[in-house]
Amino acid sequence: TYKILDNHYYKTTITNIAEHNFGYSQWQKAWDQADINSCKLMSDIHWRLDQELTTFAVASNIVPYHKLFSFADSTDCVLMVIGVITAIGSGIAMPLQTLIFGELIDTFGGNQDNKTIVHQVSKVSLKYVYLALGTGAAAFFHVVCWMVSGERQAARIRSLYLKTILRQEVGYFDLESMSGDVVERMSGDTVIIQDAMGEKVGKFIQLTSTFFGGFAIAFSQGWLLSLVLLSAIPPLVMSAAFMTVIMSKLMSRGQAAYSVGAAVVEQTISSIRTVASFTGEKQAIANYEKSLAKAYRAGVQEGLVSGLGAG
Repeated sequence: TYKILDNHYYKTTITNIAEHNFGYSQWQKAWDQADINSCKLMSDIHWRLDQELTTFAVASNIVPYHKLFSFADSTDCVLMVIGVITAIGSGIAMPLQTLIFGELIDTFGGNQDNKTIVHQVSKVSLKYVYLALGTGAAAFFHVVCWMVSGERQAARIRSLYLKTILRQEVGYFDLESMSGDVVERMSGDTVIIQDAMGEKVGKFIQLTSTFFGGFAIAFSQGWLLSLVLLSAIPPLVMSAAFMTVIMSKLMSRGQAAYSVGAAVVEQTISSIRTVASFTGEKQAIANYEKSLAKAYRAGVQEGLVSGLGAG
Protein backbone atom coordinates (compact mmCIF):
# COMPACT_ATOMS: atom_id res chain seq x y z
CA THR A 1 0.00 0.00 0.00
CA TYR A 2 2.78 2.43 0.85
CA LYS A 3 4.43 1.67 -2.50
CA ILE A 4 1.29 2.85 -4.23
CA LEU A 5 1.14 6.00 -2.12
CA ASP A 6 4.49 7.42 -3.23
CA ASN A 7 3.67 10.85 -1.86
CA HIS A 8 5.34 10.80 1.57
CA TYR A 9 3.44 13.87 2.78
CA TYR A 10 0.08 12.36 1.84
CA LYS A 11 0.63 9.03 3.57
CA THR A 12 2.13 10.72 6.64
CA THR A 13 -0.87 13.05 6.92
CA ILE A 14 -3.35 10.19 6.67
CA THR A 15 -1.49 8.14 9.28
CA ASN A 16 -1.22 11.08 11.71
CA ILE A 17 -4.92 11.89 11.38
CA ALA A 18 -5.84 8.25 11.92
CA GLU A 19 -3.59 7.84 14.97
CA HIS A 20 -4.78 11.10 16.55
CA ASN A 21 -8.51 10.78 15.93
CA PHE A 22 -9.58 7.16 16.14
CA GLY A 23 -6.55 4.98 16.96
CA TYR A 24 -3.99 3.43 14.65
CA SER A 25 -5.23 -0.13 15.16
CA GLN A 26 -8.74 0.74 13.98
CA TRP A 27 -7.33 2.59 10.96
CA GLN A 28 -4.92 -0.29 10.18
CA LYS A 29 -7.87 -2.68 10.21
CA ALA A 30 -9.80 -0.49 7.79
CA TRP A 31 -6.66 -0.06 5.67
CA ASP A 32 -6.08 -3.82 5.45
CA GLN A 33 -9.67 -4.35 4.35
CA ALA A 34 -9.08 -2.29 1.22
CA ASP A 35 -8.64 -4.24 -1.97
CA ILE A 36 -5.03 -3.42 -2.85
CA ASN A 37 -5.24 -5.24 -6.15
CA SER A 38 -8.27 -3.24 -7.24
CA CYS A 39 -7.95 -0.19 -9.43
CA LYS A 40 -10.39 1.54 -7.08
CA LEU A 41 -7.99 1.41 -4.16
CA MET A 42 -7.54 5.16 -3.90
CA SER A 43 -11.26 5.90 -3.98
CA ASP A 44 -11.84 3.19 -1.39
CA ILE A 45 -9.23 4.74 0.89
CA HIS A 46 -10.73 8.20 0.44
CA TRP A 47 -14.21 6.88 1.22
CA ARG A 48 -13.08 5.09 4.37
CA LEU A 49 -11.17 8.14 5.57
CA ASP A 50 -14.17 10.41 5.00
CA GLN A 51 -16.48 8.02 6.84
CA GLU A 52 -14.18 7.75 9.85
CA LEU A 53 -13.52 11.48 10.03
CA THR A 54 -17.24 12.26 9.75
CA THR A 55 -18.09 9.85 12.56
CA PHE A 56 -15.36 11.29 14.75
CA ALA A 57 -16.44 14.88 14.03
CA VAL A 58 -20.07 14.18 14.92
CA ALA A 59 -19.08 12.42 18.14
CA SER A 60 -16.69 15.20 19.15
CA ASN A 61 -19.30 17.93 18.58
CA ILE A 62 -21.67 16.49 21.19
CA VAL A 63 -21.04 18.22 24.52
CA PRO A 64 -22.92 18.16 27.84
CA TYR A 65 -25.49 20.87 28.42
CA HIS A 66 -23.55 22.59 31.19
CA LYS A 67 -20.68 23.19 28.75
CA LEU A 68 -22.84 25.85 27.08
CA PHE A 69 -22.20 28.07 30.10
CA SER A 70 -18.40 27.78 29.82
CA PHE A 71 -18.21 31.31 28.40
CA ALA A 72 -20.05 32.96 31.31
CA ASP A 73 -18.16 35.53 33.38
CA SER A 74 -18.83 36.70 36.93
CA THR A 75 -21.56 39.13 35.84
CA ASP A 76 -23.35 36.39 33.95
CA CYS A 77 -23.15 34.10 36.99
CA VAL A 78 -24.72 36.77 39.21
CA LEU A 79 -27.48 37.34 36.67
CA MET A 80 -28.16 33.61 36.41
CA VAL A 81 -28.33 33.20 40.20
CA ILE A 82 -30.83 36.06 40.44
CA GLY A 83 -32.72 34.57 37.51
CA VAL A 84 -32.95 31.17 39.21
CA ILE A 85 -34.26 32.62 42.49
CA THR A 86 -36.82 34.87 40.83
CA ALA A 87 -37.91 32.10 38.44
CA ILE A 88 -38.60 29.81 41.39
CA GLY A 89 -40.59 32.57 43.09
CA SER A 90 -42.55 33.28 39.93
CA GLY A 91 -43.33 29.59 39.50
CA ILE A 92 -44.53 29.03 43.05
CA ALA A 93 -46.93 31.98 42.75
CA MET A 94 -49.35 29.98 40.58
CA PRO A 95 -50.00 27.21 43.16
CA LEU A 96 -50.16 29.79 45.95
CA GLN A 97 -53.01 31.61 44.30
CA THR A 98 -55.14 28.47 44.57
CA LEU A 99 -54.84 28.71 48.35
CA ILE A 100 -55.95 32.34 48.28
CA PHE A 101 -58.80 31.44 45.94
CA GLY A 102 -59.85 28.74 48.40
CA GLU A 103 -59.95 31.33 51.19
CA LEU A 104 -62.10 33.52 48.95
CA ILE A 105 -64.61 30.71 48.43
CA ASP A 106 -64.68 29.98 52.16
CA THR A 107 -65.70 33.56 52.93
CA PHE A 108 -69.09 32.93 51.33
CA GLY A 109 -69.82 29.93 53.56
CA GLY A 110 -71.77 29.99 56.79
CA ASN A 111 -74.51 32.28 57.97
CA GLN A 112 -72.79 35.63 57.72
CA ASP A 113 -74.20 39.05 57.05
CA ASN A 114 -73.19 41.12 54.05
CA LYS A 115 -70.91 43.39 56.04
CA THR A 116 -68.85 40.47 57.35
CA ILE A 117 -68.61 38.90 53.89
CA VAL A 118 -67.41 42.17 52.35
CA HIS A 119 -64.80 42.56 55.07
CA GLN A 120 -63.48 39.02 54.57
CA VAL A 121 -63.43 39.40 50.78
CA SER A 122 -61.48 42.65 51.13
CA LYS A 123 -58.84 40.92 53.23
CA VAL A 124 -58.48 38.10 50.72
CA SER A 125 -58.37 40.57 47.83
CA LEU A 126 -55.51 42.39 49.52
CA LYS A 127 -53.58 39.10 49.58
CA TYR A 128 -54.19 38.81 45.84
CA VAL A 129 -52.72 42.29 45.35
CA TYR A 130 -49.59 41.41 47.32
CA LEU A 131 -49.20 38.16 45.40
CA ALA A 132 -49.65 39.95 42.07
CA LEU A 133 -46.99 42.54 42.92
CA GLY A 134 -44.52 39.89 44.02
CA THR A 135 -45.23 37.71 41.00
CA GLY A 136 -44.86 40.62 38.60
CA ALA A 137 -41.52 41.66 40.07
CA ALA A 138 -40.22 38.07 40.10
CA ALA A 139 -41.34 37.43 36.51
CA PHE A 140 -39.76 40.68 35.33
CA PHE A 141 -36.39 40.00 36.92
CA HIS A 142 -36.21 36.35 35.90
CA VAL A 143 -36.90 37.18 32.24
CA VAL A 144 -34.53 40.16 32.19
CA CYS A 145 -31.68 38.35 33.95
CA TRP A 146 -31.81 35.28 31.73
CA MET A 147 -32.23 37.26 28.51
CA VAL A 148 -29.33 39.59 29.31
CA SER A 149 -27.12 36.71 30.41
CA GLY A 150 -27.95 34.69 27.29
CA GLU A 151 -27.31 37.66 25.01
CA ARG A 152 -23.96 38.39 26.64
CA GLN A 153 -22.77 34.79 26.37
CA ALA A 154 -24.02 34.43 22.79
CA ALA A 155 -22.18 37.60 21.77
CA ARG A 156 -19.02 36.24 23.38
CA ILE A 157 -19.44 32.92 21.54
CA ARG A 158 -19.89 34.73 18.20
CA SER A 159 -16.75 36.77 18.81
CA LEU A 160 -14.64 33.76 19.75
CA TYR A 161 -16.04 31.72 16.87
CA LEU A 162 -15.16 34.43 14.36
CA LYS A 163 -11.69 34.77 15.88
CA THR A 164 -11.18 31.00 15.59
CA ILE A 165 -12.44 30.93 12.00
CA LEU A 166 -10.05 33.68 10.96
CA ARG A 167 -7.12 31.68 12.34
CA GLN A 168 -7.86 28.63 10.18
CA GLU A 169 -5.86 27.68 7.13
CA VAL A 170 -7.19 28.16 3.61
CA GLY A 171 -7.95 24.47 3.23
CA TYR A 172 -10.52 24.70 6.00
CA PHE A 173 -12.62 27.16 4.02
CA ASP A 174 -12.46 24.93 0.95
CA LEU A 175 -14.29 22.29 2.98
CA GLU A 176 -16.59 24.34 5.20
CA SER A 177 -17.56 27.46 3.27
CA MET A 178 -18.78 25.46 0.28
CA SER A 179 -21.73 24.22 2.31
CA GLY A 180 -22.40 27.57 3.91
CA ASP A 181 -21.76 26.19 7.40
CA VAL A 182 -19.57 29.11 8.46
CA VAL A 183 -22.25 31.70 7.70
CA GLU A 184 -25.05 29.52 9.02
CA ARG A 185 -23.34 28.90 12.34
CA MET A 186 -22.67 32.58 12.83
CA SER A 187 -26.27 33.60 12.12
CA GLY A 188 -28.39 30.58 12.99
CA ASP A 189 -26.71 28.22 15.41
CA THR A 190 -25.71 30.95 17.86
CA VAL A 191 -29.35 32.03 18.07
CA ILE A 192 -30.34 28.48 18.99
CA ILE A 193 -27.56 28.34 21.58
CA GLN A 194 -28.74 31.67 22.99
CA ASP A 195 -32.28 30.31 23.33
CA ALA A 196 -30.96 27.19 25.05
CA MET A 197 -29.15 29.17 27.77
CA GLY A 198 -31.29 32.30 27.90
CA GLU A 199 -34.95 32.99 28.58
CA LYS A 200 -35.99 29.35 28.07
CA VAL A 201 -33.85 28.28 31.02
CA GLY A 202 -35.76 30.66 33.26
CA LYS A 203 -39.03 29.40 31.79
CA PHE A 204 -38.01 25.82 32.50
CA ILE A 205 -37.13 26.63 36.11
CA GLN A 206 -40.39 28.52 36.52
CA LEU A 207 -42.51 25.65 35.20
CA THR A 208 -40.54 23.12 37.25
CA SER A 209 -41.15 25.07 40.45
CA THR A 210 -44.84 25.35 39.52
CA PHE A 211 -44.95 21.57 39.02
CA PHE A 212 -43.39 20.64 42.35
CA GLY A 213 -45.08 23.51 44.19
CA GLY A 214 -48.45 22.32 42.93
CA PHE A 215 -47.70 18.80 44.15
CA ALA A 216 -46.68 20.05 47.58
CA ILE A 217 -49.82 22.15 48.00
CA ALA A 218 -52.07 19.44 46.56
CA PHE A 219 -50.81 16.72 48.92
CA SER A 220 -50.92 19.08 51.88
CA GLN A 221 -54.56 19.96 51.22
CA GLY A 222 -55.94 16.60 50.03
CA TRP A 223 -53.57 13.69 49.46
CA LEU A 224 -56.28 11.18 48.47
CA LEU A 225 -57.63 13.25 45.58
CA SER A 226 -54.07 14.10 44.54
CA LEU A 227 -53.23 10.40 44.19
CA VAL A 228 -56.23 9.93 41.91
CA LEU A 229 -55.18 12.82 39.69
CA LEU A 230 -51.65 11.43 39.39
CA SER A 231 -52.94 8.91 36.84
CA ALA A 232 -52.99 11.68 34.21
CA ILE A 233 -49.25 12.38 34.49
CA PRO A 234 -47.79 9.38 32.54
CA PRO A 235 -49.69 10.20 29.30
CA LEU A 236 -48.61 13.84 29.59
CA VAL A 237 -44.96 12.90 30.09
CA MET A 238 -44.99 10.45 27.17
CA SER A 239 -46.58 12.97 24.81
CA ALA A 240 -44.10 15.66 25.86
CA ALA A 241 -41.12 13.34 25.29
CA PHE A 242 -42.43 12.30 21.88
CA MET A 243 -43.02 15.91 20.90
CA THR A 244 -39.51 16.89 21.99
CA VAL A 245 -37.87 14.18 19.86
CA ILE A 246 -39.91 15.05 16.78
CA MET A 247 -39.36 18.79 17.26
CA SER A 248 -35.58 18.36 17.49
CA LYS A 249 -35.51 16.35 14.25
CA LEU A 250 -37.65 18.89 12.41
CA MET A 251 -35.53 21.76 13.71
CA SER A 252 -32.37 20.04 12.49
CA ARG A 253 -33.99 19.49 9.09
CA GLY A 254 -34.90 23.17 8.85
CA GLN A 255 -31.39 24.27 9.81
CA ALA A 256 -29.92 21.96 7.17
CA ALA A 257 -32.20 23.48 4.53
CA TYR A 258 -31.20 27.01 5.54
CA SER A 259 -27.55 25.95 5.36
CA VAL A 260 -28.03 24.77 1.77
CA GLY A 261 -29.74 28.05 0.90
CA ALA A 262 -26.91 30.05 2.46
CA ALA A 263 -24.42 28.06 0.39
CA VAL A 264 -26.35 28.82 -2.81
CA VAL A 265 -26.45 32.54 -2.05
CA GLU A 266 -22.78 32.67 -1.08
CA GLN A 267 -21.60 30.80 -4.17
CA THR A 268 -23.84 32.81 -6.50
CA ILE A 269 -22.82 36.22 -5.16
CA SER A 270 -19.11 35.37 -4.93
CA SER A 271 -19.16 34.17 -8.56
CA ILE A 272 -21.79 36.55 -9.89
CA ARG A 273 -19.81 37.33 -13.05
CA THR A 274 -19.52 33.69 -13.99
CA VAL A 275 -23.18 33.08 -13.19
CA ALA A 276 -24.25 36.05 -15.28
CA SER A 277 -22.03 35.08 -18.21
CA PHE A 278 -23.62 31.63 -18.37
CA THR A 279 -27.14 33.00 -17.63
CA GLY A 280 -27.44 30.88 -14.52
CA GLU A 281 -29.49 33.35 -12.50
CA LYS A 282 -32.73 31.41 -12.90
CA GLN A 283 -31.09 28.16 -11.89
CA ALA A 284 -29.59 29.79 -8.78
CA ILE A 285 -32.98 31.26 -7.87
CA ALA A 286 -34.63 27.87 -8.40
CA ASN A 287 -32.08 26.16 -6.14
CA TYR A 288 -32.55 28.79 -3.46
CA GLU A 289 -36.33 28.54 -3.62
CA LYS A 290 -36.06 24.76 -3.36
CA SER A 291 -34.09 25.05 -0.11
CA LEU A 292 -36.57 27.61 1.23
CA ALA A 293 -39.44 25.27 0.40
CA LYS A 294 -37.79 22.50 2.44
CA ALA A 295 -37.27 24.88 5.36
CA TYR A 296 -40.89 26.05 5.09
CA ARG A 297 -42.22 22.49 5.15
CA ALA A 298 -40.06 21.71 8.17
CA GLY A 299 -41.39 24.81 9.93
CA VAL A 300 -45.01 23.90 9.16
CA GLN A 301 -44.49 20.35 10.41
CA GLU A 302 -42.79 21.72 13.52
CA GLY A 303 -45.82 23.92 14.21
CA LEU A 304 -48.22 21.00 13.72
CA VAL A 305 -46.24 18.78 16.08
CA SER A 306 -46.07 21.58 18.65
CA GLY A 307 -49.82 22.13 18.42
CA LEU A 308 -50.58 18.42 18.75
CA GLY A 309 -48.26 18.13 21.73
CA ALA A 310 -49.81 21.14 23.46
CA GLY A 311 -53.30 19.78 22.76
